[in-house]
Amino acid sequence: TDGGGGGICEKTPLRVQDFLGYKSTEDPLFKADKLMVRAAPLVDPDNFEEYLDVVEKYREKADQGAMMAYTSSWGEANPNGGKDIIEEYLVSTKVEVEKTESLLRAVLGYLNLDVLPPSRSLK
Repeated sequence: TDGGGGGICEKTPLRVQDFLGYKSTEDPLFKADKLMVRAAPLVDPDNFEEYLDVVEKYREKADQGAMMAYTSSWGEANPNGGKDIIEEYLVSTKVEVEKTESLLRAVLGYLNLDVLPPSRSLK
């Protein structure tokens, strides 16, 4: 890793799905969009429609990020594939995940919840 702990880091695209809640019912964000919809009555009525739009965009971006991560995991197996193809997909995946994070933060804002710092470890 560049400037990291000095060890070698293997890029595992499916790890993205862990963080977005797409691999297990134990994942922190598993079906988070459904919880967000159920929390809609807690939102200021003046912002209700905007909130639901943000929740829908969150779901779409999370789906896209998870799908791109899955697709990138097959980058080497595809014809003309290789580690460079995986890297390209991962860059696109990162963009989607960053948009997803921004939307998640917006949802928390609508619900007047504190935004926690990113987790440094997962189980």
